[in-house]
Amino acid sequence: MCPRTSKQFEEIRINKRRQIIDASIECFATTGYHACSISDLARHAGISKGLLYNYFSSKEDLLKTIFREIMEEMILLIDPEHTGVMDQKVLQDYFDRLLVHLKSNLIFWKMHLAIFSQPAVQLILSEEILAASKQPLDMVEKYFIKQGFKNPALEVAFLSTLMSGITWEYIADPENYPLEQIKERILSIYSTPHPQTIK
Repeated sequence: MCPRTSKQFEEIRINKRRQIIDASIECFATTGYHACSISDLARHAGISKGLLYNYFSSKEDLLKTIFREIMEEMILLIDPEHTGVMDQKVLQDYFDRLLVHLKSNLIFWKMHLAIFSQPAVQLILSEEILAASKQPLDMVEKYFIKQGFKNPALEVAFLSTLMSGITWEYIADPENYPLEQIKERILSIYSTPHPQTIK
């Protein structure tokens, strides 16, 4: 048998790292961050605890890595071309991509909600959340300003609240939740040239 090349070793390392991350996402999403020990995560990934430490220095390091991946994916949903600009078409395309992603990646969204619903986890990720959220939130707020909303920052907060609620409701009952109709209702509010402003 020929010895492995450096490229093969790198592929093995990348695949193993992915295996750990995917297993940890599932564990954190279903059991909770604090309830999952490093031993639990290693067992869930099918590796030894020592091997896990070869890839991540701590459970917190693993959590932050997962969060960065989640935010990168979220930003790609809203701004895949990295333009930093939203218009009515970008908004429509975002919701189309978002619904497809939500339907096909329930574990991802459970993890997303798990992060934002656990105060202790938010505390660990406070700096990362602030840094990662700034660009997409600014992008949406600028869109609301262009649309003529009187209180764009409030609209951003309102839309964020709507999206969290929609995600919770869909995950709880994906078979019966009227996701498409909800999407159309939101678009009717925010893609219209005559804004309906919260007072």
